[in-house]
Formats: sequence, C-alpha cells, structure tokens
Amino acid sequence: MNTKLLKDYPRNLWMEAADACGFCGAKYQVKVTWVDERGCFGDIEWKIPHKDDCHELIYEEESEGNDIAGWEFHDKVYSLMGREYYPLKTRANIGPCLQCRKLVVTVPLILFLDGGNEGELDFCFGCAKTLGILDQLKVKA
Repeated sequence: MNTKLLKDYPRNLWMEAADACGFCGAKYQVKVTWVDERGCFGDIEWKIPHKDDCHELIYEEESEGNDIAGWEFHDKVYSLMGREYYPLKTRANIGPCLQCRKLVVTVPLILFLDGGNEGELDFCFGCAKTLGILDQLKVKA
C-alpha cells in the first residue's frame, strides 16, 4: 500500500508525472524543490514538453509553472475493487495517484469517501482506466 509522502520523492530532479497532454500525449514533468519539516507539503515545478505539432500549443498560455504539492493520509485502510488504499486526509494542488504513485499535475479522478469525511482516493486517469474504476462509474451513472 502506498504511504509515500512528498519527502520520499527525489529533490531537484525532473520526474515523469502521471498525466499527459490530451492532444500529443507528452507527459508532464515534475521537480520537487522544497519540502516542509514534516515531509508532507512543499513546492514543485512542472513543465510539459509538448510535441512541435501539438494543438494544445495554440491554446495553452503556460507549459511550465510552480505549484504547491503534498498530502497526508488517513490511518484507516479502505478497500476498492479488491485493493487496499490509505485515503488522503488532505491534499494540496498536486498530489499522488494512489496506484502508480506518480504525481498528478492536472486533475485526478477523486473518489470522496463518506462525502469527504473519510478522505478521498485519488487516481490518475490511466490507472483509473486500468483498474476498471471508470467502467464501474459508467455502470452506476
């Protein structure tokens, strides 16, 4: 089970994020630049190296930036589709996919537990698709 905190990611090293451009498929890149003393929250730089012919380059104002990243876990384990996860108790703008453990720069699929009172399960859309979560949401919708 994933209980990896922001402090567990390397600092000042570009890493592949969980999400990608919807047009050209270029993966976001992230770099943790500072982490608080508890190891939960900090600063992150991000960029997306779009392909030269990407349509997003026409509309997107920024292809790099800075943001706040971090999260804390609940103590209680939650089971979803035969797997166990520690739900996120709090999350900054950038947080982890609970399955692949990569950071999600854009918007994750968020499953709120008990209206958010028991936390949330966050997944990148690639993992949500692989795990079958998206198919289950279609069935229940």
